[in-house]
Parts: sequence; structure tokens; C-alpha cells
Amino acid sequence: MKYLLIIPILFSGIILSGCSVKTPLLVKVSNSQKPLVGEAVASLSEGTFKVENTEGLRCQGTYNQWETSSLLKVHVTCNDGRYGNVTVIRSGDYKQNGSGEGVLNDGTAFRVYMGDLATSELWKQDGDIEKTIIK
Repeated sequence: MKYLLIIPILFSGIILSGCSVKTPLLVKVSNSQKPLVGEAVASLSEGTFKVENTEGLRCQGTYNQWETSSLLKVHVTCNDGRYGNVTVIRSGDYKQNGSGEGVLNDGTAFRVYMGDLATSELWKQDGDIEKTIIK
């Protein structure tokens, strides 16, 4: 009988663990590297983000997906050993849009665009996403 109670609990956990919200990201770097693109993913268990460019630079981090404040501060680590912090101001009903700035430990400044702002920034540059990413 007790096994019959465990089955619905396990099934609910499997269903809920698959729920997540994804938001596009665009990161422009001050030292004229190609922009990084990727996404932030908020699930029931964690908030993560990953961005990369065509030159092989990858950066990632985690954030508190339950944070309701418009101001979000996040630590970033990159595959080339650099790290830093970014502050983003989020907007919209689900805090999926926004922009912010950060600095890596070597002094490199960068700007982050989330959600609709990421998409519109890509289209602003020559009106062609492929040119922006591959330039």
C-alpha cells in the first residue's frame, strides 16, 4: 500500500522537473570580441545561463530564479579563466526582459541584453542576425 503512495509523488517530481522558462541573451564585449549569444534557463531547481561566441569564448553562471526584484546580480565565469559580476535590471510580467552591465577581472566591460531586448539588439546591427554573430 505504501508503494502506491510513492508512485504519484515520483511521477509529480518527474513532470515538474521538466518545467523551465528560457530567455535569449546577447552579450556585447568592450574589447571588440564577437558578441556572445545564449540563453538563461529558470527551472524549479535552479537558474542558469550560458553564452558563447564563434571564437570559442563561453561564459556561464547561476542565479536565484525565485528572485522577484527587478535588480539581479550574478557572478560570471568564462572558459578562458576570466570571471566577474553583472547587474541586470529586469522588466516584464515574468522578468524575462532587461539589460545590464558587468566587468570581468581583467577589466573587460560588457553589456547584457535579455529577452526581447536581446532579439532587437541583434536585428539593429545591419538588420541581419547572421552578420552580427559571424562578423
